[in-house]
Amino acid sequence: MEENNSNENQIQEIENQPENTNPITDKNIDEVCNQKKPYKNKTHALLNILGFALLFIGLIILYILHFTQNNETDNLAKYISKSNTSIMLTVNNDSIIKHFTLAELLKKDLETEAMKYQQELTNKKASFEEKYKNYQINVQSNILTQTQMQNAEKQLQKEAETLQILQEQYSQTLALKEMSVQKEITDSIVNAARRVNDKKYKADYVLATSTGSAILYANEVYDITKYVIEELNNAYKKSSQ
Repeated sequence: MEENNSNENQIQEIENQPENTNPITDKNIDEVCNQKKPYKNKTHALLNILGFALLFIGLIILYILHFTQNNETDNLAKYISKSNTSIMLTVNNDSIIKHFTLAELLKKDLETEAMKYQQELTNKKASFEEKYKNYQINVQSNILTQTQMQNAEKQLQKEAETLQILQEQYSQTLALKEMSVQKEITDSIVNAARRVNDKKYKADYVLATSTGSAILYANEVYDITKYVIEELNNAYKKSSQ
């Protein structure tokens, strides 16, 4: 009887002992996560601050550039209006043609057409040379009569003349188109320079400089190339919409 009571007491003591739990409980996990959150929040805040700082700096730079350009334009315009002598502005044609969107497109169209004509002439010349080669082989082989030789020579002569005429026609067509392209570009530059001058400066002359031109030196203060390029491209965008 006493042994039974002793066993029951032992069992009760074992049942009353607290259960062993995993050292990493849900509470511990929450504590760990809460410890990492401040670091993440600080990093996110620093990135936001850096982003706003870069944006602010960019706006300042744009603001400075905008008003610097306006000041340059205004100063030159004021100088021209107060000057008692004739003022000459300049534009650089080489730079304009390089950055003028329409000029680039017209140039590519002209080059494409020239390549098409050149390829067509190359194919016709190759065909003619093949016929002439076969004619020589037949003559050397003595398989042609005198009449056949005469007819073949007449046909080859006719094809050669046709090929020569076609080559001259293509050259004339390309020359005329190149003149038309040059005129269109020149007229666009002249009109844009006139508009820029009328709006901002009202100078007496606007001269064009380029590689090989008679103007050996021009003061950059009077150079309005960038404004003419802007005017040209803006006008082209409006017309193409």
